[in-house]
Amino acid sequence: MTSSVTAEERAPATRSAATEHCVTTADRSVRMFRQDWVEWCSHVHPVVPHLIFWPVIAVLLATARTPIGVSALLLLGGLVVWTLVEYFLHRYLFHAPDAVMEETHRISASLPIDQAVIPELPSWRHVVYFIAHGVHHEYPSDSSRLVMPPSASIPLAFLFYALFRLTAGARYAPAMFAGFVVGYLIYDTVHYAVHHPGLPTAWGRFLKRRHARHHFVDPDSDYGVSSPIWDWVMGTLSRRTAS
Repeated sequence: MTSSVTAEERAPATRSAATEHCVTTADRSVRMFRQDWVEWCSHVHPVVPHLIFWPVIAVLLATARTPIGVSALLLLGGLVVWTLVEYFLHRYLFHAPDAVMEETHRISASLPIDQAVIPELPSWRHVVYFIAHGVHHEYPSDSSRLVMPPSASIPLAFLFYALFRLTAGARYAPAMFAGFVVGYLIYDTVHYAVHHPGLPTAWGRFLKRRHARHHFVDPDSDYGVSSPIWDWVMGTLSRRTAS
């Protein structure tokens, strides 16, 4: 299968070799783990997050102890909080120093696709980067690894709900967390769409171009996938140059 990005979006980087973090743009899966059951858990169909979390959203809103208007505002607030979390997780947790990214790329590219990559990585920092995000940069069109697997998303959901309860209180947390989860589902859906079927609107094409530049031109820009707002605020929004 050929890549869904254009030749212009795969333009060679001028920053450093750290931008060359792609083994292939084909829809292929590399083996990450030696254990078969762990490897199985690292793959997920893009509909799975929706099957898990839309019922959660419905229950949260149905049990919210706030008036409908207040719940709507809290829902919107949670959605905004998600965009902020999405940006900072992607920028500061999912990415790694250039040296780690370069060495991870070199090791991953040198191995047969059916040989587990993680046992070959030299440090915990390489392993964390590869599990969290590196495998996606190496195989960006792998359709089975474009959304977060339940083995990660469910524990994180419990963690973030606890944080919402702690900060917003038991009365306001349910509706606000529902908005946060809606934001997560939008993110997962947009991320899958920009790598595969695409988004047939001007806004969708804009998001697709930005994300392609993040992968193939400059990984230090365009961290927001579902929204460019925090890239604009933080000064990491790329500017399309004339061809």
